[in-house]
Amino acid sequence: MSSAPRNPPFRAEHLGSLKRPDNLLSARRSIHENKAPTSILPAIEDKAILDIVRIQQSCNFHALSDGEYRRHMFWGTFFPSLDGFTEIKGPEKEIFREYVPDIAAFLEADHVPGETVICTGKIRHTGKSSYIEQFEYMKSIVAEEEWGNIKLTLAAPNW
Repeated sequence: MSSAPRNPPFRAEHLGSLKRPDNLLSARRSIHENKAPTSILPAIEDKAILDIVRIQQSCNFHALSDGEYRRHMFWGTFFPSLDGFTEIKGPEKEIFREYVPDIAAFLEADHVPGETVICTGKIRHTGKSSYIEQFEYMKSIVAEEEWGNIKLTLAAPNW
């Protein structure tokens, strides 16, 4: 039988993306449809991240996440930052392997594809992580004594 506590406080933390707010999703769709410039996005992301961090703090969460709001998926921003990958817009669905579970969700009707990156050369790290700016923003909105609680999802080696 488990010795895990059955009553609060529990030792737990959130894993994965947090639900994106409607205004962030709307802004991304407007950009995708060329109805708005990409320059509007950082301010909307900043506000959404600040709001979700404040909610986590009010719930006394110890591990604070930016909700992955600057990314389409958890691996977002990583692959385009590597040499040997090229991000493509509006990919043809035929380039995907439909039997992969994640891909099936991407191929749903009326779904705006997120980051689509294909290998176009030898893969090499550039020496600059795409996650540093995300971490630095989190540091700017929480007290220094909470910096150790900042949690960012990183693409695992098998990805």
